[in-house]
Amino acid sequence: MDDTKVHTSRSAPGAMAEDALDAQIGYNLRRASAFALNDFAVELTDAALRPVTYAMLALIDEKPGIRAAELCRLLGMKSANMAPLLAELEERGLVERDDHAGDKRVQVLALTKAARAAMPGWRQQVRRHEDRFLHRLTKKERATLLRLLRLIWTDDD
Repeated sequence: MDDTKVHTSRSAPGAMAEDALDAQIGYNLRRASAFALNDFAVELTDAALRPVTYAMLALIDEKPGIRAAELCRLLGMKSANMAPLLAELEERGLVERDDHAGDKRVQVLALTKAARAAMPGWRQQVRRHEDRFLHRLTKKERATLLRLLRLIWTDDD
């Protein structure tokens, strides 16, 4: 028997239990996402980082010299959406943009010294955040959730 709690009393007359809102995966993903985003905002308030800006900084930290176009691709963002975020991070003294040595039309990104120094603390805050909002899951369940989520959005066919 499935452990999912389905509230059929709120369903439209004649609706199947699997049609109830709280039995729909998209609804539950959105609720979990909202919960995670709210908790992330609380944890990283002092750093003034949002999930998207943290993700940008984390990838630049993992891949110093990454091209802006590659950062867009890895994060699934359009460059028009990323440009103002990069400008914000640069203005805050967290990211440096330099011309690529072989192609002056290409910009490469690196964290500033201040951002490199702050990154271990930010990563620890993110771990704290994830531990807090995933506290009901075992280590094995977390690994399963991560694997299943990656199956949804990756193209590893």
